[in-house]
Amino acid sequence: MNGYSVEQRVRIIKFYYQNQCSVRETFRALRDFYPRHNRPAESTIRRLVAKFESTGSINYQPTPIRQRNARSIENIAAVRDSVRENPRQSIPRRSQELGLSVTSTWRILRRDLGLHPYKIQLTQALKVNDHTQRRVFADCRLGSGAVSS
Repeated sequence: MNGYSVEQRVRIIKFYYQNQCSVRETFRALRDFYPRHNRPAESTIRRLVAKFESTGSINYQPTPIRQRNARSIENIAAVRDSVRENPRQSIPRRSQELGLSVTSTWRILRRDLGLHPYKIQLTQALKVNDHTQRRVFADCRLGSGAVSS
């Protein structure tokens, strides 16, 4: 319906009511005004008439975009505080406590707070002798038996 001008939409509505509200007759009556492949389909005529009868207008009105309420500033702050209190808590448990969906909590953690699981962490500091001990072990396993420094 967005492809037709206001005048074309008015013409379609007029033909519809002139032809006793028959979509098929309206479709046939529009042959004189539109080329064969550019004529509005019957479903287009039905949609345009339904819109006209429900709203009283033939103007195109874009559908409103829904707001995304889950990633609000308040929810981000609540998730941040929850992580500070208990960083080891699972996402499903955290989302249940906060009253958010698991997906929303997951997105807040990753996109807004920049937290990702499985970060590589150094669990044990390497000492000075660790490199040579690893080298000796690798050489023994490979069968050379020689220690090279």
